[in-house]
Amino acid sequence: MAEIYDLMVIGAGPGGYTAAILAAKKGLKVGIAEGSRFGGTCTNTGCIPTKTYIESAALLARIREAEKFGIRVEKPTVDFARMKARKDRVVARLSKGVEYLLKQNRVDVFRCAADIAGPGLVTAGDMRLKAGHIIIATGSNPKRPRLFAERGIWTSDEVFEVTELPESLAIIGAGVIGMEMAHLFSTLGVEVTLIEALDRVLPLEEEHISSYMTKLMRRIRVHTSACVTHIEGSGPYSLSLDTPEGGKTVDVHKVFLCIGRQPRIPAGCMEAGVALNDSGGIAVDGHLETSAPGVYAIGDVTGEHMYAYVASREAAVAVDHITGSGTGMSYRNIPSAIFTRPEVASVGSTPSAEESANERTGTFPLSALGRARTMEANDGYARITTSPEGVIKRVSIVGPHATDLISTAALAVDQGLTAEQFLASYFPHPTLAEILKEAAEDLLGTNVHQP
Repeated sequence: MAEIYDLMVIGAGPGGYTAAILAAKKGLKVGIAEGSRFGGTCTNTGCIPTKTYIESAALLARIREAEKFGIRVEKPTVDFARMKARKDRVVARLSKGVEYLLKQNRVDVFRCAADIAGPGLVTAGDMRLKAGHIIIATGSNPKRPRLFAERGIWTSDEVFEVTELPESLAIIGAGVIGMEMAHLFSTLGVEVTLIEALDRVLPLEEEHISSYMTKLMRRIRVHTSACVTHIEGSGPYSLSLDTPEGGKTVDVHKVFLCIGRQPRIPAGCMEAGVALNDSGGIAVDGHLETSAPGVYAIGDVTGEHMYAYVASREAAVAVDHITGSGTGMSYRNIPSAIFTRPEVASVGSTPSAEESANERTGTFPLSALGRARTMEANDGYARITTSPEGVIKRVSIVGPHATDLISTAALAVDQGLTAEQFLASYFPHPTLAEILKEAAEDLLGTNVHQP
């Protein structure tokens, strides 16, 4: 037995490295094993590379609109190789930063995959490590049904290594990832076809958001209630679709699969008594402990709330429980952030049909906001929904920097503020944050700027 640890963490993504560092700061002897790149999916093949590319696309779109601001520029061109090189630099720096933080906090790092060897035992490479507690933070993999196996079809694991833009691209799945990538590739000049099995894009958002975003996707072909039934070729491809209007064929150079992710369960879990939940992830209680005493699971591996920021919160709750402090995990009011153009963000519970009949709603269009006019930004709005008693239950924002603005709304929803209490704060003028103020005033009937 090489080492004995108070805590061994398997996986160094947002949940894993956060847990390791927090535990080390509380005085525990901690080890962490990572068989791939530090930072997990978020840093390497998810949040960070996507947003790095989206920033380039956003700048390109702004340059194309420069004449609106009295600035003349030559027609911009995309150098995708340099875009990728920038993405690689950003990802590498953040990944190395995670490793640096672990070492600075005296966490022992094992650069290999790890599995559960039994109660209180972890195998890391050819080493067997004893641990008082274990946190499983092994993340998830992109779903790839048999129909889409091989053939060179991309998932998020492959798309960020692509060195050339395709002429045309079919994106299968119009959830968050699919919508962000459709926005990115279409802005860069790729002919994009978006295919969604459900009846609308962004099916987890409210219908008013789905409808609004669909109207804005003028350069993207959208097929909803459409299922891919057959694929021919290995690039270019011919996709057969089953749609409400009958069979259709889509011919494209590349295919990108964005239909969700599945938990990555390390070997030995079942033998150690770790049970799974209905979603195929590891089942946990309110403190993230599994059915095996002393073994915890956080992040995507639970198969429930696959957000990096949720994994980090779960890490804190699990470490608190291990060290005998803290409260249970709350999944109330998790914000959604979608980096399309315009951005989409929301927080709070979606009212039932019965609740909708009694709710109160206020909205305000972005085009009527002073700061938006200075930015030549027209597309977007904010919507605030309260209970009949006036307590803010849900906030939706479509517009520039919606993903930043939603944090203010999330605090209001989480703390159960009324619209009046929310408006007690000052909203500086001219700012985009005023769109929340205007929507709240519209709800109360006190708005003086509503068109």
